Amino acid sequence: MLEMRGVVKRFGSVAALKGVDLALRPGEIHALVGENGAGKSTLMKVLAGVWQPDEGVLTLDGQRLALSGVADAKRRGIVMVYQELTLVPELSVAENLFLGRLRGLVNYRELNERATALLKEVDLTLSPKALVGNLSIGEQQLIEIAGALAQQGRILILDEPTAALSAAESERLFKLIAAFKERGVSVVYISHRLEEIFRLADRVTVLRDGERVATEAISEITPERVVQLMVGRSVRRYQRAARKPGAALADFVLHAKGLAPTRFTLHRGEIIGLAGVVGSGRSRVLSALFGLEGEASWNGHPLRTPRDAIARGMVLVPADRKTQGLVLELCVRENLALATLGRLSRLGVMRAAAERAQASRWISRLSLRPPDPEKTVRELSGGNQQKVVVGKALATEPTVLLMDEPTRGVDVGARAELYQVIDQLAEQGLGLLLSSSDTEELTGLADRIFVFRGGRIAAELSPPFDDEEVVRHVTGAILA
Repeated sequence: MLEMRGVVKRFGSVAALKGVDLALRPGEIHALVGENGAGKSTLMKVLAGVWQPDEGVLTLDGQRLALSGVADAKRRGIVMVYQELTLVPELSVAENLFLGRLRGLVNYRELNERATALLKEVDLTLSPKALVGNLSIGEQQLIEIAGALAQQGRILILDEPTAALSAAESERLFKLIAAFKERGVSVVYISHRLEEIFRLADRVTVLRDGERVATEAISEITPERVVQLMVGRSVRRYQRAARKPGAALADFVLHAKGLAPTRFTLHRGEIIGLAGVVGSGRSRVLSALFGLEGEASWNGHPLRTPRDAIARGMVLVPADRKTQGLVLELCVRENLALATLGRLSRLGVMRAAAERAQASRWISRLSLRPPDPEKTVRELSGGNQQKVVVGKALATEPTVLLMDEPTRGVDVGARAELYQVIDQLAEQGLGLLLSSSDTEELTGLADRIFVFRGGRIAAELSPPFDDEEVVRHVTGAILA
């Protein structure tokens, strides 16, 4: 149905795509994988009309396809749901769902009814009048997907669609994708989660350094082989070695809207995993502890603002890196310095050598690509942006590290490297609270897992962990 032949895309002197081929069949789920910066999103943005290719030919139903922009691609039935959300926070759910297709006077009663029907398709129980800016990242992701449903496209491109979704929300998405396939819709599925790819996809195309290295039927390739093609080496599931936590580091007490009064103790060298569906309260725990909402205390000392939290040695890696973790127009070096300006300056003047040294340290430790401290953060892939957020937090040398979806959009190779960094931090005596929708991540890293449901801790799990048992607790199949 669709062919992309010899696609080249350059940004200045850098070739992001080097003659890539891709063919898509009717009703096919085609997985597109590769490390961060391999060219996956760039290739799909060419297909979605965001960028024009510098070289190459696109054909749809055997006819030459020359897209003038995103609106033109949508008219041809090509719709993309981006990893970086494209919603307008100040508008309602209904207005976002139909943004760009509202003409003249708007009948809001009809608009809200149509929006409610779309939300029902993704099992999202929200008011269509709710402001998108007040919703969680997971809820916003489902709204993006609901908006794609409204487009009635022939080709649906999903870029890391489950990155902020729990197991339950992901299951709902998988059912939707199966329904698309039944209707003859072709889906390009970009994901770093290989278990999803081998469950959903018919074929997989692997990109590395802007080139296509393989296209194979899922039935004829193994996950291990896919990883080797992606990164040029074997990467195994990460399992942190069991360690006995040290002395009590922090006794936390917190109260927040939608969260029951909660109290727990974090020990030195301990990683506590927070599990739960979107809206369960797990992310709100981190926001409250960091002084963003509600009330919280650490060993009796109030944490009213982020300044209070940072002063005591606690820092947050937020789930939404684009709006909460980065200044996109600044370079990597400047972003890495934002949380440590006091340490890097003298009498109000930045010590350039110290700033460069700090940037070099974290670029190397987190394997940032490209390893260019002067690169504008907006130009990095989503996964490499996430590395900058993590590096900025770690540069503060915290005692307690709060991480909300720490590997969202990070490829399998870089994810293993980040897990090693997290393990090393715990070994050095830091305490970590890790909120994640990735069950394998939690069971591979945590010493304890708190399962949140309805704003409270519904279960506390201890190792050895079983992935299926964790999922059953999260979804309510096991009730404490």
